[in-house]
Amino acid sequence: MQQYDLRSVYKHLYQPKTEPSVVEVPSLNYIVLDGEGDPEEDAYTQAVDILFSISDGLREEFGQQHRYKPFVVAPLECVWTAVEVENRRTWQWSAMIAQPDWVDAQIFSLVRDEVAFRKGVPTENVRLCSLVDGLCVTLLHLGSYETENQSFEKMEAFCRQQNLTRTSASHREIYLDHPRQGDEQLLKTILRFTVR
Repeated sequence: MQQYDLRSVYKHLYQPKTEPSVVEVPSLNYIVLDGEGDPEEDAYTQAVDILFSISDGLREEFGQQHRYKPFVVAPLECVWTAVEVENRRTWQWSAMIAQPDWVDAQIFSLVRDEVAFRKGVPTENVRLCSLVDGLCVTLLHLGSYETENQSFEKMEAFCRQQNLTRTSASHREIYLDHPRQGDEQLLKTILRFTVR
């Protein structure tokens, strides 16, 4: 049986070009964990580990039930709000992984509690929710996170050309690669922010 893969279903969201474009982002289910601080700190690293553990648990749970389709775990995403751009300790973040729409509150709670028990980590603040980004500007950033500003400048210039206004100081990053695996110059990160 073919596995459900969010990246294939929503190609326009997960396979953008390296030049800015406009996308309409529909309502999607996510498991989300909020936090604050430098992404290099333990709190963020632990949040990412918890989210992947729950996502893997959901995939395994559904694989044992014939009424659910098997699925591929989606990539990590994070909405960042740089309160003070130069002071990363003040940054607010919401780390998340998109889920198929058949993941419901009952099965999510079961798996979340199993992960807490099995790994001995706090999972009570992880929530399942639907989020709608709506109209956005996006592009695929290639290379180190340190050079993302160059891509954001391209996105801002595109907004001016298209008469679009950014609606939030926050932005979304979708990580198509693991930052600690391979050359950081080859990293692929989708950048996105909301506009009107």
